[in-house]
Amino acid sequence: MANITVSELYIGGVQMPTPALEGVTITREKVWSSDTGRSSSGKMLGTIVAIKSKITIKWPVLTFNQVQTIENAVSDADDPFVTVKYTDMTGTTVTKTMYFGTPTYTLYSGADGFQYVKDVTVDGIEQ
Repeated sequence: MANITVSELYIGGVQMPTPALEGVTITREKVWSSDTGRSSSGKMLGTIVAIKSKITIKWPVLTFNQVQTIENAVSDADDPFVTVKYTDMTGTTVTKTMYFGTPTYTLYSGADGFQYVKDVTVDGIEQ
């Protein structure tokens, strides 16, 4: 069994806040050759040149400090490619170099001025 759990998600060597329950979705994307397409009879032609991983990470309610940790890890314009360490769908601990899409944040204000962030989501795409 893997020695890392979803609660041990690292981006750029920094441990992230624990994702939500069922908060990590892994997709394996097939990358096809540039000459891929359909023949005149409609038959698919081409070659898979690589299979790359994409992870969608969702977090539960977070504090502003936790959000800052995530933002620092996924939004570095000077170094957009970072290492990501997580447990994949086979139970194997993997480390991949990824870049991140645009994170989304929902700000919430509750009673007595209590504020937090919810529905935090971001996609990591293997380089």
